[in-house]
Amino acid sequence: MGKTVGAIISVGLAVAVNVIPGVGQAISGAIFGGLSAVTGTVGLAASAALTFSQVAAFALTTGLTINGLQTVGGILGLGPSAPKPDQAETAIKNSRPPRVSAYGTSRLYGAYILYETAPDGAAVDVYAVHDGELTQILQYYLADDAVTLTGSVVNEGDDGRYADSTVKIYSTTGASPGASISAVTTKLGSSIWGTAHRGDGVVQLAVICEAVKSKHFLDIYPNGVPVASMAAKWQKCPDPYATDPTDESAWTWTENAIRHLMHYMLVHEQIDYATKIAPALDYWKAAADVCDEDIALKAGGTEKRWRSCVAHKHTDTHASVKSAIMQCCDGWIATRSDGAYVVYAGKYYTPTISIGADEIIAFEWNGVGVDDDEAINEIICSYVSADHDYNTVETNAWRDEDDIAERGQILTDSLEPQVPSWGQVRRLAKRQMARKNALYRGTVTTNASGRVVRGERFINLTLTEAGTTFYDGPVEITAVTRNLSTGGVTFSWVAVDPNIDAWNPATEEGDPAPVGNRVALEPLTTPTIDTASAVLSSDGSFAQISVTVDAEDRSDLTWFLRWKLSANTVWNEAEYTDIDAGTSVQLLSDSVPSNASVDVSVAYQVGDGRTSDWASTETVDTTTENLAPSPNTAFTANGGTGEVSGSWSNSTSSNFGHSELWYGTTSVFGSATQLGGDYTGGAGEGEVFTESLSADDYYLWTVSYNSAGTAYSTTGPIPVTVT
Repeated sequence: MGKTVGAIISVGLAVAVNVIPGVGQAISGAIFGGLSAVTGTVGLAASAALTFSQVAAFALTTGLTINGLQTVGGILGLGPSAPKPDQAETAIKNSRPPRVSAYGTSRLYGAYILYETAPDGAAVDVYAVHDGELTQILQYYLADDAVTLTGSVVNEGDDGRYADSTVKIYSTTGASPGASISAVTTKLGSSIWGTAHRGDGVVQLAVICEAVKSKHFLDIYPNGVPVASMAAKWQKCPDPYATDPTDESAWTWTENAIRHLMHYMLVHEQIDYATKIAPALDYWKAAADVCDEDIALKAGGTEKRWRSCVAHKHTDTHASVKSAIMQCCDGWIATRSDGAYVVYAGKYYTPTISIGADEIIAFEWNGVGVDDDEAINEIICSYVSADHDYNTVETNAWRDEDDIAERGQILTDSLEPQVPSWGQVRRLAKRQMARKNALYRGTVTTNASGRVVRGERFINLTLTEAGTTFYDGPVEITAVTRNLSTGGVTFSWVAVDPNIDAWNPATEEGDPAPVGNRVALEPLTTPTIDTASAVLSSDGSFAQISVTVDAEDRSDLTWFLRWKLSANTVWNEAEYTDIDAGTSVQLLSDSVPSNASVDVSVAYQVGDGRTSDWASTETVDTTTENLAPSPNTAFTANGGTGEVSGSWSNSTSSNFGHSELWYGTTSVFGSATQLGGDYTGGAGEGEVFTESLSADDYYLWTVSYNSAGTAYSTTGPIPVTVT
């Protein structure tokens, strides 16, 4: 359910006409430039290498403008991404297989370009694995076996497989110009595989399996003739900090997702560096720095925040490949007014742009939560694991147990970015769930002044109408279109929690997929919260949550307490390492907001690193309604003829509401009566009084009340005499 203010906005299609000078590397020789007329053989054509500066290209994009709206550049990283190529899972046989390139470290199979039987009975297979020069080969595989080599000979396995030097592996680096694999020529002859089969710019992998007697075949080849694959550090990439990021000779290997994106856009999309990246280079540097930030690991040490091991087909759309790379870093990219690309990696920053009533023409606001058909409360997390021979495996799902309990159902989505870390995919899942389940979202149409949002991921947004404020806080922009009828823009947004990057490895990192045949340990008992209550500061400016927990009497427990405002989705966590063992444990949170509804939960970790589930959430009200403010100060009072006079300074408490003057004929406040009206000066302000009284002896008090008028503190009494 949403609230629409003003005109209904019709979002149209995009139009853009761009002639883009190309830059890029010559993607080396066509794998299938020529076909050998030999049965069972697909030949590699010889090709010449081109330099970066010799390649040029242009792109012409056209579209339509409808109802006065025009896109100003799509925001990538939030949409569908290209799936991993088939060659990441198995070898393929195809008359025209797509080229495959990869970033970071991963394992690739190949496309068969030759599969022949030599005159001596040996099986000879050659694969085209990767387009572009690799950096370093890490591991060869035959089927699912990681193998080692002595020279080119595969070493015998523990069970006798590949014995007697029966299998040999050869490979090229993908350099241009390349060199033909001479061992294949020796086996098959130059008429089938000659010196011209260099495969310039293509990583080739060749396997020669010698013939063996039938009675030994299953001993040597227990799974038949094996399919080969290889793990490697793949392409080198430009560095935004380099003197000239387009100088290929200075490129280096990296796992940095933003540098991967820069490489793809320069080499494959062939954008013009001078006009599309250089003007916004500081954004690329900052985003690359975010990717390289160290994140603590619960086992000790650190890993880089956002790494990528994306492999892609050259037939995939540019948008889907860029989205796959950006998915690895929760990235965001869009064009700004000068046409340059502004890019951000996934990390919140304090907005510098504010949009409010002066800029907004119309808005649509949704602040009633997310329906079941849109919400998610469980994300199945997968990653590419080097410990599992670079296969995709699962880690612990990211779950919102409170939402599951409230909705009474599990709403599952999956997240399978091509990243090499279980902790990283769970950090991505945390951000995805917070964005998907954010309570507030909508669209805004602005006048010309609102165009300042272009190139901004986060802004401050204030939505007001007829004196009612619907939203006031930071938001993330998820799409932007130019509005030709208003001269401004129309953008969609979703509320963002500034605490989204808070990360506790002990409770949030999860565990890697198990390796080997280890027996799973018994799950830990979930702790139970006995009591949870607010502890208010003396002036009500902040609160803490005191939690008493039923605990196991173990000396190796480390406790965790987390809290969040009930309306938010992101938790704040604290660790307690010095809690005495016992069957009842008391934890006191850090400062939490007063006059708020606060959710709280606890968990614990045992000495072997396992962490319990979180306890059922308790909700605590931190209202200061019953908290008295601090007393008024500097109270003076004097008697006179038919009157009393004096002054005081109001309480400085944050929950101070007003002051009163009271009098009585005894020094007992319980029998006193208010004198005059309320004194409504602000906290800490001075108050002066003159009030009429009949002749007698009196006692005077000044009384400070809280903003709810339900609790007070007294100052006095001061005795006076009225004549």
